[in-house]
Amino acid sequence: MTVDVQYLAKIIQMPVKPAEAKQLQAGFAKTIETVKLLNQLDTTNISPNFQVSGLTNIFREDKIDKKRVLTQTQALTNAKHTYQGYFVVPAILHET
Repeated sequence: MTVDVQYLAKIIQMPVKPAEAKQLQAGFAKTIETVKLLNQLDTTNISPNFQVSGLTNIFREDKIDKKRVLTQTQALTNAKHTYQGYFVVPAILHET
């Protein structure tokens, strides 16, 4: 698996010089190889654990605070692009 550094830089809108791209590519490759090592672990007798602290979430009641709610017009006021009352943003997911 290779990471297309220039494409990644483009979608996160971060300019990357060619020398930096080489360094980033090497860093991504090393990280991916390190993560692949996890596939070699035998986890047969280990139960799934989704958190390790033992803490539980305390949820609050879901109430609308009308003082903090924006109208659609207010929400769209500073939007760079809108269309028929919706935000317009560039697509970043592409089918391969």
